Amino acid sequence: MFGGSSSSVIKNNRNLLKNNKREKFVYKRSKHNKVEKEKFDHLILNTEYCQNIRKKMRKEHGIRRKKQIVSLLLVMFLLISILYYYS
Repeated sequence: MFGGSSSSVIKNNRNLLKNNKREKFVYKRSKHNKVEKEKFDHLILNTEYCQNIRKKMRKEHGIRRKKQIVSLLLVMFLLISILYYYS
């Protein structure tokens, strides 16, 4: 058997706790797994930066909306012209 009786296991555990020379289970940082924390620039959180992003998104959304309207009008014109031709 590995441990023997429960009293001997407890005695061995107490002896391990008293031994100062043994290597304790301590979290150690390894050099090859070092991960640096991301550094945030405080200018990113600036309100002017957010407003510039909002303006760019509005401009892109407006351009996309205009393209959708033009394509819809072209499709509707084609459908109406086909229906008028066959009627």
